Amino acid sequence: MNKREFNDDLTDIWFKIGIVFGAVSVIFVAAFVFFGDYLAHGGLECAVFKYLHIYCPGCGGTRSFNHFIHGNIIQSILCNPFVPYTYITYIVFMINTILVKTTKKIGFSSFPVTILIYAGIGILFLQWIIRNVLWLAFKITCL
Repeated sequence: MNKREFNDDLTDIWFKIGIVFGAVSVIFVAAFVFFGDYLAHGGLECAVFKYLHIYCPGCGGTRSFNHFIHGNIIQSILCNPFVPYTYITYIVFMINTILVKTTKKIGFSSFPVTILIYAGIGILFLQWIIRNVLWLAFKITCL
């Protein structure tokens, strides 16, 4: 009888998606090492904020990513907490999955990857709501 490697049926699928995500991230990290200041502070402008004067869920993501790869975690969280949450969760998930697949003894086969993805989506929308309430009601922004 075959014993399942992971308790979450989607772990293998998320792992394959994670490999692609990691490869794409390497390209983005390289771009931000060389062009990060330009991209984060003038190269890109949010069309939603420009025309509707409200923040979209991704607002601050570019600045957050730039701060994150340069080690400014607190600033990254203030710009958009979804970005550091995503990368930290991704790194822990990938290391855990590799350990479980290769050693069969180290790591957690019950790693709740799908629940953590839903939590990330919740963080994305919660920060969007809070950011817009603070902006529209009090003109307070972290960006």
